[in-house]
Amino acid sequence: MNPDFSSASAPTSASLRQAYAACPLCESTDIARLRSDACHTHPLWHPELGETLDWMHCQGCEHVFSRHYWGPRGFELLFSRANEGQVAGGDLDRLRHTWAPVVERVGRQLASAPWLSDLVWLDVGCGNGGLVMTADEYGFIAMGLDVREQAVQRLQALGYRAAQGDLDRLEVSDPVAVLSMADVLEHMPYPRQALRRARAALAQDGLLYLSCPNLDAASWRAMTAQGHNPYWAELEHFHNFSRATLMRLLVEEGFMPVDYTVSPRYKSCMEVLARRV
Repeated sequence: MNPDFSSASAPTSASLRQAYAACPLCESTDIARLRSDACHTHPLWHPELGETLDWMHCQGCEHVFSRHYWGPRGFELLFSRANEGQVAGGDLDRLRHTWAPVVERVGRQLASAPWLSDLVWLDVGCGNGGLVMTADEYGFIAMGLDVREQAVQRLQALGYRAAQGDLDRLEVSDPVAVLSMADVLEHMPYPRQALRRARAALAQDGLLYLSCPNLDAASWRAMTAQGHNPYWAELEHFHNFSRATLMRLLVEEGFMPVDYTVSPRYKSCMEVLARRV
């Protein structure tokens, strides 16, 4: 599998942020402000990014999303640094233990055991590389993709395959068996386009792994009621999905959900496996 980013030109606008004119999922213009939250305590915050985030609620499909998404200047500011959890290092055995259940669930959904078949796994937004390293250990031909140069370099230094780039500009020479987007879809300005890119990169019957926070989870509701829900101040997120919204979106974009899991990786985390149809 050879990723290629040459077919799409880089953005030329220097804008800091851009406003959604309509719901990014259903394109309804019947949207209303849900809440505003301070974001200046975020570890990647920069004064140019402003001190508050506005969250909108679509009256049509019920989706919750930010009023704005970052333009090239905003992304430049956010990606100029990385949290330690976004680059390889630290307790690698802890990462193996964290990701092994995911790799095993994927293996059970495939027609043959992954340690016998050398199937290609592309991890979009690979961050600290835990999923790439674990999939590789189980026998997949695993490769990471990330926009942060530091994350890619750290993973390469450990001897794993990784490339710098983003899903919006990805082309693959051969379809992959598995494509993962662990805590990625909520970062994408337009999730439908992201899922279409993912589907195009997957082989027929290939598997998509997704994870993101679930705003319908009991822990999310409790954190919000108690006034300390960190997701409302998350500068890197443009979307807050519910399970129902995510499942509906997957089906509409040519995927069949085959597995749902409540994940212990972080508060309110949900994980979904979906097959390309």
